[in-house]
Amino acid sequence: MSRVAALEAPPRPHIPASMAAAAGALLSASAVLECGWMEFSSAYTEGTTACGVPAGAVALIFGVIGAVIAIVAGCALWRRACPSWRSGSARLEGRRAVVAFLGIGCLIGACSGAYGCMSRAAAAERILSAPASSFTFAVSGDARAGTYGVRHDAYVFEGKTLVGRVELTSERELPAGTRLRAVGRVEALEADAWGRSSYLEGAVAGVRVVSVLQEAYAPSPVEAVRARALEAIDPAASAGRALVAGIVCGRTTELNTTAAADDFARTGTSHLIAVSGSHLALVAGLVEAAGQALGARRGSRAAALAVLMGAYVLFTGCAASAVRSFVMVACSLFARLGGRRAHGLSGLALSAVGLCAIDPGIAFDLGFQLSAASVLFIQLFGSYLRFRLQRLGLPRGLAEALALTLCAQWATLPLAVPVFGSCSLVAPLANIVLGPVMTALLVAGLATTLAAVALPPLVALLALPAALAQLAIFLVALCARVPYASVAMDLDARAAVALYALAALVYIAWLGIRRAHIACALAVCGVLAAAHVLRWGVFAPPAITVLDVGQADAILIRDGSSAVLVDAGVDDDVGRALARNSVMRLDAVVITHWDADHCGGLDTVLDTVPVGALIVAEGADDSMPADIAALDLPELHAVSAGDGFRVGRYACTVLWPDAPVDGLDNEDSIALIVEYTGAGERCRALLTGDTEVDEERVYASGAGDIDVLKLGHHGSAESVDAEVLGMLEPELAVASAGEGNRYGHPSDVCVSALEVADVAFLCTKDVGDVTISPARGGVSVTVERPP
Repeated sequence: MSRVAALEAPPRPHIPASMAAAAGALLSASAVLECGWMEFSSAYTEGTTACGVPAGAVALIFGVIGAVIAIVAGCALWRRACPSWRSGSARLEGRRAVVAFLGIGCLIGACSGAYGCMSRAAAAERILSAPASSFTFAVSGDARAGTYGVRHDAYVFEGKTLVGRVELTSERELPAGTRLRAVGRVEALEADAWGRSSYLEGAVAGVRVVSVLQEAYAPSPVEAVRARALEAIDPAASAGRALVAGIVCGRTTELNTTAAADDFARTGTSHLIAVSGSHLALVAGLVEAAGQALGARRGSRAAALAVLMGAYVLFTGCAASAVRSFVMVACSLFARLGGRRAHGLSGLALSAVGLCAIDPGIAFDLGFQLSAASVLFIQLFGSYLRFRLQRLGLPRGLAEALALTLCAQWATLPLAVPVFGSCSLVAPLANIVLGPVMTALLVAGLATTLAAVALPPLVALLALPAALAQLAIFLVALCARVPYASVAMDLDARAAVALYALAALVYIAWLGIRRAHIACALAVCGVLAAAHVLRWGVFAPPAITVLDVGQADAILIRDGSSAVLVDAGVDDDVGRALARNSVMRLDAVVITHWDADHCGGLDTVLDTVPVGALIVAEGADDSMPADIAALDLPELHAVSAGDGFRVGRYACTVLWPDAPVDGLDNEDSIALIVEYTGAGERCRALLTGDTEVDEERVYASGAGDIDVLKLGHHGSAESVDAEVLGMLEPELAVASAGEGNRYGHPSDVCVSALEVADVAFLCTKDVGDVTISPARGGVSVTVERPP
């Protein structure tokens, strides 16, 4: 009998009823907290309206439903446990247990969510009604470098009473354990995605430090040890030492400023840095081996292991993924001590319910979501995929490593793609290559850091993990340079549901899935993928799309295999916009001028798709911002009025500027006339960058009669007037602006001028992406979502 034929098929893992409690707790807590945020933002942010359903009512509904379900199902289970009721089926009892646990979870989540909303509201009322100098701020966790200063998480105390949590911004980094009194500006959270994220994490306001009145450094014992470890590692010295700090101490502040962080993200290996189950498993193994060598009893070893793992979680910053791992490992440990078989899914359920009870915001924590989803799929499908891969002839070790990576990617794809806008195709290979090096780095890093903290003269030993870290950075850079290592991708809710429905199907069918079924499914996926690539990579229909990238500009011109992006947005939103429009490469990126809302996302564009050239105004290349110049830029071309280029059947001609500029001001923006030259169809559009009426009056005569006007400067009051509209005679005007932007774009003056001139108007903040296609007798317009 061959080795492959002799493989023993794995049994289908049992899903415990306690998983229903986890689902109920996370669902009810997230619903209550979401309603709480709507109420909170309407109360403390100008211009927002109140939530239709109060958080208290949602909590009450979930709580009552959960309590009723738990009591009814629990009583039914108790009756069936009595001798007179034991004739029923075990399957029915199992279903009742699931319902009972679901009710318990809903009740826990509702109570936790309600308490979280009330405590946040009370904290905000106190903090926003008093000057910053009346409080003491205790800095917690690592600092994060921002555009307007260094941000910290800080607990707010009034005397010795804890009031709440805020986001503290200062000019310099404050180490964890710092306590200070300061004069500062207390600011309500903005009613946007950032404000919502801060609220869900527990912060209720922002405080900007103006001057420090009193400062003291009083770290806890764990914080003091961590500070000494970081001092020994010196993460600012090099990318390698920054990686050592990340993997040993959980501090990624310095690593996030290096190119290596982008490479880890591009190759899908960032999880190897984050403190999670693999770290704790290694710590557990080291402690267990030391305990056995010292002859310690089993109970003593277990107690020491629990204490040291808990200390390590505190040491690395108590990330949600690390706490989840600690609870699971602790459950496994105590199960063995009790003579029971450890069950990973039960530990996962317990950790989810426990964390949700302590902090309902955990339901929205991306790190927790990715960690929990990965563990769930590894527990459910790890043995199954390993079995299938071994049946294909892969060695057990390789099959196991590949199965773990595939399970994690399968689980996290619907969660990660909407956030990052890309999918790593090289992740399976990169994880196999980097896994052993990162494990060696963790072992060497822990051992040498511990030695350096205990005996400072041994700090030279840290050269070993630093060298291993440099090797890891070299390998991840190689993997990141593989063509199409990461591809832009956009998954809607239907695709996410399909991926998870496939998981349910595999779990139900299990070994009933034959090799022919797998081959057929792979063939269908291959055909669909090839059709998608051909459709959008070779035969894309001609269109100009004003992309919804918030308070920024990015306009895609595409026809067939040719595509050009005019401006690059301000942040990662441009990557997601390219992904949802299935852009696979760009012939060029045109940067109209150097304002951040037009070029700030260029690094994301370059990381997302291959770019052939960068086009700027003549003279602007000499004033290129330092952060842009530091990028790995494609070939640079400078253009001025009269120059042109083609995008398929689109002819693009530069109308402005008519002289060399430095590209630093709005009036320096490149203005393009884009004309479709296909037979029988027409489209003539004017893209104005940030130019306003003073410049438009000069070049409008060269534009002639147009179909579409892309409004300058996001539809500001000076973006257009009756005179310019009379010269251009557009049928449609489009503005790119972010929802709730503080500038009030598009302005009422601009919109009124368009109404008077009888010009149809669309704004990306209202309808999302706006796509204009050439058509007979005019243009065809489609929007991402109805207004």
